[in-house]
Order: sequence, then structure tokens, then C-alpha cells
Amino acid sequence: MSAIGYAIGTRSSPNTANDFYFWVPPEEESLQVGSIVKVESPGNSAIGVVEEMKSYADVDDFLTHALPRANDPLLVPANKEQSIVVCRARVLKQHRERPIGEGVVRYPTRGELEEVFSVEGCRIPFGVFVNSDGTMLPVRVHEEYVLGYEGAHVNISGMSGLATKTSTFLFLLASIFAHARSRVACVIFNNKSDDLLHIDRASKELTREDLLIYETCGVSPGGFKTRFFAPSNFYGRPQSLRQEAEVFRWGWEEIVNYLPSLLKAATQDQKEKLDNAFYELRRMASLRALASIAEVLEFMRRELLLEQKAPSELIHGTYKATWGKLYNQLRALETKYDGLITGYAEEVVDLPFDSIADREVWVIDIQQLGFYPRKLVFERVIDEFLSRLERRSLKVEKLIIFMDELNKYAPSNASAEVASLKEKLIDIAARGRSIGISLFAAEQFRSKIDQNILGNISTDIYGKTKDAELAEPLYKNLPEQVKGRIRRFSRGEKLLDHELFEAPVFIRVPRPPCMLGSELSRLRAMQKSVA
Repeated sequence: MSAIGYAIGTRSSPNTANDFYFWVPPEEESLQVGSIVKVESPGNSAIGVVEEMKSYADVDDFLTHALPRANDPLLVPANKEQSIVVCRARVLKQHRERPIGEGVVRYPTRGELEEVFSVEGCRIPFGVFVNSDGTMLPVRVHEEYVLGYEGAHVNISGMSGLATKTSTFLFLLASIFAHARSRVACVIFNNKSDDLLHIDRASKELTREDLLIYETCGVSPGGFKTRFFAPSNFYGRPQSLRQEAEVFRWGWEEIVNYLPSLLKAATQDQKEKLDNAFYELRRMASLRALASIAEVLEFMRRELLLEQKAPSELIHGTYKATWGKLYNQLRALETKYDGLITGYAEEVVDLPFDSIADREVWVIDIQQLGFYPRKLVFERVIDEFLSRLERRSLKVEKLIIFMDELNKYAPSNASAEVASLKEKLIDIAARGRSIGISLFAAEQFRSKIDQNILGNISTDIYGKTKDAELAEPLYKNLPEQVKGRIRRFSRGEKLLDHELFEAPVFIRVPRPPCMLGSELSRLRAMQKSVA
């Protein structure tokens, strides 16, 4: 391999065991931030990723540069100033744990790059690295650090509509399904239009570059084996843009444990009284084997809302007025939750949790639901799968839960509205790996997620991100020029930070293997124009 530069430590920029400096001649134009290079010095060698590049000219100021040119930017003076580019590279791998002295810098061979990325146990490609000399190879992560038990959870962040977060997740899922040794399935909550309601169909928009990335990663693009679910409406049809989705509808026994988070009160004191009344009601309903909301309401009318009792009188330890407030909120559930909740046991249709199969994807469409119904679906689905994974009663060993807009449901600030759901997500982040559940999440603002979740994520993927977000303290360990490249990312470019990597790596990911709703819309528009 030909030389592209020379490594040398200076008084102002000494080499260390963690990084080294080198200069490149003016004619070297291929190198960029994110390139990987190799330097060999007597008794030592190192491979590093370029994190900083600076261009120097032999002038003290702009006036010194302009005067010989008579202020004409097109004039080249007889004694043209010398210029040079100096790079700082972060060490990824070295022969000895000591600073590099000096030596010639070259691009590493494909075999040397493979040694850098071939961390023991890493076998699931999460994209490809393309070096500045054109060498392309897959970047693999460790299954045990993605699906447990050593670590788990993947976070994808970036600007809405430009960071291709959902597309990236679908490629990662296809790669996991292709390479994971475990029996694994995935549950996706769809909360944006119909983007995820056609992933059982293959994409027709993959370019030659996309197909090359899939081939390099050993993944065959195509639709997923998918089941689509949506809440029922009042007419028994799915509340979904995919009308053939399987419906579900819950009753008293399915939601009873989640009702405290759905009850509303004007003050904290009133909320506590309402909660205490509910827990007593739940106890009495259990003793009487009441199986539906209708039966519970009938019991309340018959025994707790007696006409001869004044609102200030106690009935089973609770004021009649409080029982009345609880009754009104329970009676309104069926209307407020728009078909998701039914008052009658015979109308209940639950999700077939025990049937989820290896390499199967469930898309639960909740985009037509309001905030609180969505929260109810999140909490119950997560709880049902958690309990089954703990009992080892599922057909799969590992389960991926994908949530978009994670910063809305697990915010860094305190929020009573999502407190119960946030607590469950924190629990998954902390102990999910030991059970077999992994949280894959996406959001615009990674800095707005609760630290208890961020601290347990083993793999972070950054897409195109705005300056305001990158200025947050969370990004302080990323070099400024790396952040600068993140600001300018094009489609498919990502920064991958995996727990077993010495440094984050720039990668490319292809378009998703399956069809998104946006692609289907374009396809239908083309067919309509042709017709």
C-alpha cells in the first residue's frame, strides 16, 4: 500500500498510547474524518480512526497571505506559501501499549481492517464501513450485547424524517434475524400513519449500492413474516389503515391492574382517595368473581351507591361521593377508549401472546389511539411478554420491543402522565437482558431520555442531528469534527457506538429490506399516473 502521510509527535502535539498525529501531503485528497489508517514505527504499529483534521499554511495572518497577491485571489505569487494537513487519529488497535514514535502512514489492508472489526463474538452486521480507499466490510456487533445477557438494548437517534431511524431499525432487524443464534421475535408499536403496516412486502426501491451492502452483510432483503394487530372500533373492525389487521379488545380482567394510572382527579389528595377506593373495589370484585366492567358497575350501583346514603356517608370505608366519582370514570371507559375497552366479557378479544414465533414480527397499530389508550397498550403488552419470558413459556428465547419517540414515554424530566410506563421501561433497561427482552428505540432527542435507560444501552446509533442537540452535555465525548460530520450526514450514513468497540465508527446502512408506507404511496402514485 502506498504512503498517505507520516506520523510524528511534536512538542505541542505529542503522541500517546491513545492517539497519534500525522501529516499528509497536499496531493492526498482521499482522507477524511472517519477514515481508518495504519502507522508502523520501530517496535510498534497502530491502527486508528481519524477524528480530527486541520489545515495549516506558512502564514501568520490573512493580511500576510493577501499582500503578495495584491488582494487578487486568482493571483499565484512566485513564492507560494507552503501548506499541510495534520490529522489526529484515535487508536483502535496497536501492537504494544505505548505511544507511537514516528513512521509512515498507510491505509490498512482488508485483512488488517477485518482484524480491527473482528472483535471476539461479534457476528451480527449492523452496517458496512467504507474506508477512504474504497475498502468495504461489514461492521459486526456482539449478539450477547444486543439481545442479552452481557448487555442489551439499541438506541437510534436523529432528526425526524432525515435520520432514517425506522429504516435503520428494519435493516438491523433483518440482520439479527439472519445471523442470531437465538430464537428471536419482535414486537413493533406503530404510532405514525401506515409506515410500518406493509413490512410483509419486499421493497422495490433498493439501489445497486443498497444491494451491495445487503450482500456484504449476508442479509437477503425482503418482507418480514408479520402479523398486524389493531384495537377494535365500536363496529368490531380494526382501528387501522390496514383493514385486514387482527383486532383486539380488552375488558375488566385485562385492564384491572392498569386502571389506577387511568383514573383522574383534580388534586393529589383526591387522587389518593380515588385510588384507595379502587383498590377496595378490586378486592370486592375478586371476592365476588366479577368478570366484566358491566358486572362491576352493577355491583357498585347495587351496594355502593345506595340512594338512602348521603354523599358524605362512609360505605365500605369510603365516602359515597368518592364511589360516585369512581363509578363515573369506569362507566366512561368504553366511550373514552373508543372500542379498545368493552364492558362485557363475551366481547373480549385478547392478543395471542403465547403464539409469537421465531423470526416473526408483530406490528401493533396504535396510531389512531389517543395518548392514554396508547400508554395502556404499551404497558399491558410489555407486561404480558415480560411475565411469559420470565416463565420461559414462549416459543422464543429473545424478544425485541421497538418503540419510536422514546423521549416522549421515558423523558428525563418527571412526568406524572407517563410515570408508570417510564418505570416499566427503566425496569426493562435494567434487567431485561437477564430475562431475554431487548428495547430497541428511536427518537429525535437522545438527550431528553431518562439516564437510567441511557446508562443501560450497549449500542448507540446516531443519524443526522441538529446543532442544538449536539451541544447537549451528553455528546461531550464526541470530538467536534465527528459531531460536524454528524450534522452533515447524508441518507444512510450513521455513527455506530458499540460497547465492545474502542471508538465509534462511521457506517453506512441500506434502505429497509421491506416496503414502507411512503414507498407504497409513491408506487400507487406512479401506477395512477401511468393509467
